[in-house]
Amino acid sequence: MAVTAAAGVTRTRWWPVRLAWMLWALAMLGLAVCVWLDQLLRQTGRPELAVLTPSAISPVLGAVIVATVGALVASRRPRHPVGWRCWYSVCR
Repeated sequence: MAVTAAAGVTRTRWWPVRLAWMLWALAMLGLAVCVWLDQLLRQTGRPELAVLTPSAISPVLGAVIVATVGALVASRRPRHPVGWRCWYSVCR
């Protein structure tokens, strides 16, 4: 707990931190589901429908990085809008 001159003792709110990391876990779960479905498409003989090709490495890596940075910023500074805007950009 931190002590401020005007407010006295302040408490840390845990729900934004938990929400940020739950959203990160949801994004990583979504990525795992995409990999699994992509593998199933290749096994059924429809590789032309597969999304994860070598050209998709940079967008996927970018989404993972943005989700991680968003979770870190939102969990350390819950009122800072950049962390939550990172989530908005990943979900679009």
